[in-house]
Amino acid sequence: MTGATEIQHSAADPQLRTLLDTARSWTLEQGLILAEIECVLCLASKLLPLYRGRITAEKLPASLRTPYELMAWARPERAEDDVTGLEQYSHWFARWLVLCLPGEEDLQNAVCCVVLVQAKS
Repeated sequence: MTGATEIQHSAADPQLRTLLDTARSWTLEQGLILAEIECVLCLASKLLPLYRGRITAEKLPASLRTPYELMAWARPERAEDDVTGLEQYSHWFARWLVLCLPGEEDLQNAVCCVVLVQAKS
């Protein structure tokens, strides 16, 4: 099982570093504060099973498969009853992780943990 500590040690991997940098940039672009990031990541980790095996980027051109491009592509519609937008952000992040790390369930969950640790530091 891949843990958050393992990911932090593996962060030298350019693909993983790009993924984590994209996640950090996304939280900044959305203007999320720490409490919101915690809420989004907690819900996103619970939503991951919803998207596993149901969403894929294989039909997208390779140029659109970078973590940053997939972030834009993964954006879901905002539900009318989602007053704060946090539910949309959670779905968005979960969809993005499944697209970036297909079949890597442990790694998807661990990325949520690492992003949270990074946000707290």
